[in-house]
Amino acid sequence: MKLLVKLFALCLLLFSSLMLYERYEFSTREKISALQRIDPIPQTLKLIDQNKYAQASKYLGFFMQYDYVKYNPKAKELYEALEFKRNSMGYQSKKALEGVIYGKSDETIGKVSAGISDFFVFGDLRDLAIEGYHHISGDKVDKVLVGLSTIGVIATGATLMSAGSATPLKGGISAMKMIRKSGKMPLWLEKFIIRSSKEIKNTKDIKPVESFFKDIYTVSKTSGLDTTVKLLEKSPNMKVFHNSLGFAKMFGKDSNVLFKILGDDAPIYYRLLKDKSSKKTFLKAATYGEPGIKRLAKMGEKGFLKSIKPAVITSRLAKIFNKHIIHILKLIPSAVYILFAVIAIAILI
Repeated sequence: MKLLVKLFALCLLLFSSLMLYERYEFSTREKISALQRIDPIPQTLKLIDQNKYAQASKYLGFFMQYDYVKYNPKAKELYEALEFKRNSMGYQSKKALEGVIYGKSDETIGKVSAGISDFFVFGDLRDLAIEGYHHISGDKVDKVLVGLSTIGVIATGATLMSAGSATPLKGGISAMKMIRKSGKMPLWLEKFIIRSSKEIKNTKDIKPVESFFKDIYTVSKTSGLDTTVKLLEKSPNMKVFHNSLGFAKMFGKDSNVLFKILGDDAPIYYRLLKDKSSKKTFLKAATYGEPGIKRLAKMGEKGFLKSIKPAVITSRLAKIFNKHIIHILKLIPSAVYILFAVIAIAILI
């Protein structure tokens, strides 16, 4: 009889422990799953109000990869309206002309037309003429633009003479001009361009700057000009800029959206997690904003993916009881199970 009582007490202890553990795990999962995914619509509308249609489309387009936005009727309607606007003949013509006349644009077609005008020297001569007019008028001359245009003219001649491809080099110079015209070029880069242009003007040798402009072309082509601007802005020197290129190469066109979501620390988060998480999981974590990335860093890839699953009662109880009994057991307060455990321990002792 005494043995049966102790056996019953042991079973009661195990049962109580199982129920308490289930309660703890369930509440923890519920708490962890409290992350809220970013609603991209407000930020998209804000960008539209600022007439930044290209940025709005890229931002919303990033989130359209995920079902919670993809199947949202409002998001779908907004994205389709944005694409309709951007693909209209009038809008495309305006942006193409903007690239030729001003050498800058926020749209792909404008950047292409600006690049083409620079590629065929017209853009370089246009900018030199504009800065020449500023000089004659007594206005401030942009020495950086003069330097870039000078390098551009010499680069065109050098590549033609060597029968090499001028695309990466000229593309990089054109991208640099657009960055300059955006007003976001760091001081160290201004000094580098002015100094380099003087040397190249004397030597006619573009090799000292060739790799730099080719890097600019590559990152601008794969990740967008906005990302290039961000990386340059946040780099105190050339070495740091080169070290940040891995982020742009990894995430391509999504890089600029990650900057908008995670702020200036986006490349730092990437460097911390690049060996611990896949690209797919990193991007998914980013849809929860900075808290999502921080959780990924804390819990690791497997832990993070498990944590964002809907919180449910684990399968242990399902293996022992049917769903109706589980529902009844869930209604019993935790204090009752604690009491059972204490009684069981007292009997066993």
